[in-house]
Amino acid sequence: AAQAGRLLQLPKVAAKVLVADPKVASYQVPGPGSVFVFAEGAGTTTLYALDAQDQVIAAIRVIADYDLDALSKQIAAEVPGSKVEFGPSSGKGLIVRGTVRTPQQARQVINAVEAYLGSPSSSPNGGGGGGGSDGPRVVNQLKVELSAQVNLSVRIVEVSRSLTSELGLNWEATLKNGNYFFRSSGGLFDATTGLFSGGSAINAVAGGFHRYGSTTVGGLLTALSEDGLATVLAEPNLTAMSGETAGFAAGGEVPIVIITNNNVTIEYKQYGVIMRMTPTLLSPNRISLHVAPEVSDLSDEGAVMLEGNVIPAFKVRRADTTVELASGQSFALAGMLRSNINQQVTGVPGLRSIPGIGRLFETHKGNQEDTELVIIATANVVEPTTPSALQTPGRGIRALDAQLPSQASAGYLY
Repeated sequence: AAQAGRLLQLPKVAAKVLVADPKVASYQVPGPGSVFVFAEGAGTTTLYALDAQDQVIAAIRVIADYDLDALSKQIAAEVPGSKVEFGPSSGKGLIVRGTVRTPQQARQVINAVEAYLGSPSSSPNGGGGGGGSDGPRVVNQLKVELSAQVNLSVRIVEVSRSLTSELGLNWEATLKNGNYFFRSSGGLFDATTGLFSGGSAINAVAGGFHRYGSTTVGGLLTALSEDGLATVLAEPNLTAMSGETAGFAAGGEVPIVIITNNNVTIEYKQYGVIMRMTPTLLSPNRISLHVAPEVSDLSDEGAVMLEGNVIPAFKVRRADTTVELASGQSFALAGMLRSNINQQVTGVPGLRSIPGIGRLFETHKGNQEDTELVIIATANVVEPTTPSALQTPGRGIRALDAQLPSQASAGYLY
């Protein structure tokens, strides 16, 4: 078997030992009349032992096969519930067939086979490249029983930090416990009781925060948005196969001039709200999710001038995290702050232009606006549906339905 060895006795003392294909077998000479043959990989080759006169004293045919029984037992122990079979492939590789429950189990099976063969990569579904022209190739023909699509619903909100600080809003408590607290003229409000510390009901607050949704973070952000304390930047809805990456971008692209050795090239840099997510299905109801949101704006601060061209700077707030949650659960990110300082200079026309004393007739006003980025995402395991299960906008109105064919195009809006 491949990766196994055997000690052979020779009829005479060997002066030389030759192997036709070193990739299939190698050898060591532990003593004058013996040779140890080690199977490097699957295949067939011949080993020759020569005496001092270069006469052949032994010609040994070496046939090495993979120990598939041992490999099957190893996979059954490492990946319970999998049903895997192996078949020969070109390039001394293996075709892996069978069924597994999740994409993660499929990856575990392929990793185990690659480790056994010493192959650095696999070919999915019989296509693509393999482990190279010199190494064995693993052809992945495994079938995954579970749905491998994950939908991520995201809400990216920019919250006025100065106003929420006045209300006593505690984001740490909000994101940790699901309840939210804020301070107003009536005292400290607790969402679990609906009362302020002074005993006032929420609708009795004058000039303060007078509206709230449910005791969830999403309901809180909706209430903040309705009262002008928050701005919804984007609400992307992404769906991706397990192990694949989905992306979303809302904003624009700015040209960046790059001059190298008198050659001018233009590259476009994205800015705005950018979102990328990579889900991995761990079980029928468990998701590992890698999320990388980014919110950026153009800024004059830090911009540079290059041969008459202005290269803008960017203010970026970025997060990169991996979470594990059940299907239907949500998670939230906060703490990405931004501070904008605006200054306005006003003065008496004419007098403010007098040299030396003009500044006495000027008024300087400064305004600092602090905002915080809050991101809430909900992940769900989803399955494809039929066109009949999708409702076209306007469907259900009999007067309109009678004028259309029974199977209207999904893109036909009326």
